[in-house]
Amino acid sequence: MSVVSLKDDKEHNGIKTSIDAKQSPSVADGSYGVTNVQVESDKSRPATATFSASSIVCRICQTHSADEILISPCNCKGTLAYVHLPCLERWLNQVSRTYCELCMFRYNSIQTQRYGLCESLRIWIRHPRNRNHVQSDCVIAALLTTVTIGLIAVCIMGMQYFVLEAKKLGINQIWTKGFVSVFLCIILLGYVITLYLMIKDQFLPWYHWWKTTVDVKLLLNPSVTMIEKHSTNT
Repeated sequence: MSVVSLKDDKEHNGIKTSIDAKQSPSVADGSYGVTNVQVESDKSRPATATFSASSIVCRICQTHSADEILISPCNCKGTLAYVHLPCLERWLNQVSRTYCELCMFRYNSIQTQRYGLCESLRIWIRHPRNRNHVQSDCVIAALLTTVTIGLIAVCIMGMQYFVLEAKKLGINQIWTKGFVSVFLCIILLGYVITLYLMIKDQFLPWYHWWKTTVDVKLLLNPSVTMIEKHSTNT
C-alpha cells in the first residue's frame, strides 16, 4: 500500500508540475497580452492638447508681459486665439483690415480717416513711384496741350486760306468750313479723352488708398476672453 501511495504521489506531483510548467507561459503571455491591450487602448485614445496660462503668448509679438492682457477677440482656437489689443490694432492699421485673416471674423470697430485731403495728396506724390508717374503724365499732358493748341490755331487762322483753296478746286465754302470744324471737334475730343484717362489713372489709385487708409479702434464685447499675467502663478 505504501509503495502504491508513493507512486501515486509522485505521479500526482509530476502531473501537477507539468501542468504548472505548461500554464506558466500562458500566464506570462496573458500578462503580456493585457499589457499590449492597455498600450493599444492608450494609443487609440484621442489626444487632448492642454495649454497652461504660462505657455500662452500673443500670436503677433510672441510675448506676454505682466503689464499687458491677452484677449481672444475672434473665433480662432488654440494658441492662435490670444493676442494683445495694441498689437492687433497696430496690425489692422498696417493692413487696412477690420477682420481676422485666419477665421474671417469681422471685428466691431470704429474707423476714422487717417489723413486729410491735402495731406494725403502730399504723401501720395512724395512716394518715388507715384512721383515718377505724375511727372511723366505732366510732361505728356504739356506736350499734348501744346500740339492741340497749335492745331486749333492753325485751323482757325487758316480758315480763310482753306476756303480760297477749296474754291479753286470747285468745292463750296460750306463744305470746307464744315470739314475744318469737324476736324477741330475731333482734335478737342481726343485731347479731352486723353486728359481724362490720364487723370483717372492717377486719381483712382490715390482715392482708393486714401479711403482705405484708416485708423482702426476695436470695440471689445463683454464676452471676450481675457488672460492676465498673474494667472500663470495660480
